[in-house]
Amino acid sequence: MQLKFKMKVLNKIEKNNELLSRKEFIIDLEYDGPTPTKQDVKTEICKSLKFDEKLCVIRKISVVFKANTANVDVLVYSNEEDMKRIENYLMHKKIEEKIKKEEEARKKAEEEAKRKAEEEAKSAEETAENNSEEDKKEE
Repeated sequence: MQLKFKMKVLNKIEKNNELLSRKEFIIDLEYDGPTPTKQDVKTEICKSLKFDEKLCVIRKISVVFKANTANVDVLVYSNEEDMKRIENYLMHKKIEEKIKKEEEARKKAEEEAKRKAEEEAKSAEETAENNSEEDKKEE
């Protein structure tokens, strides 16, 4: 479902990055209604600035608080091969960071569970010792 909204480009900063064979834009835009999705912004920006949608990547949308304006970081690659190579590398890096964080959280959870099991075993042992001492006293 694509939302219909009006978008107006307020400001555009362009930087040519020949090393990565892409153009980098920082665009300030004004919109009506709820915050647009990356896909909506991509479609509208490519249409208004006449870029190929397949070669365009929306890196970030930063919304200005209590205003219907947003700062958008846009990357436009010169060819599809470079885009796939660079974007896949960046995505792999993000995925590796996410996996590392999940692994650390899993290890912490395992250590916590092990510690709790040891505490429960000690408390059960103490309870059993106290019960056996009480039984001996009763005899």
